[in-house]
Amino acid sequence: MAAAAIGAAVQLVGSVGDDREGDEVIIRLGRAGVGHAALLRDPAGRTPVAGQEREPAPRLDAQDVELGLRYLADARVLILAEPLETDAQPVALEAARYHGAEVIALVPSGSVPDPDVAGAGTVLEAPEDLEAFVDVVARYAAGLEAGKPAAEAFREATASTGWERAEA
Repeated sequence: MAAAAIGAAVQLVGSVGDDREGDEVIIRLGRAGVGHAALLRDPAGRTPVAGQEREPAPRLDAQDVELGLRYLADARVLILAEPLETDAQPVALEAARYHGAEVIALVPSGSVPDPDVAGAGTVLEAPEDLEAFVDVVARYAAGLEAGKPAAEAFREATASTGWERAEA
């Protein structure tokens, strides 16, 4: 939603539960200008809600990821917002290669990124302050979508958000 708010074209491939909270997510995405034709409803999953334990979380398997990414005619940036199932990750990375898309993988603090993901693009470790981090990721992705080289897009994203002091 942050990337859409600054003018990037955003399409979501993901899943939500087939529940009231999933309905709310879909409405919020639409209002924010995020395309979600590849948002699958998982009748066995429960849509996560901040501050609440809700299991099982909706998941995407390899076939879901492949189907979702087929809906996208063009992809310039692929953000892996959370770790994928073991069989789904290679499918996502292959789709990124096929489209010539830049990959941004977000990993939990203190984790070790999968070598295949690390070799495919930029890996960013999520800090405690997620609000500022989301803005950096959104601006970085928008810069990549606009065709800027990764180093330039990242430098501009961090400088514009105050995340890091820009080097002179």
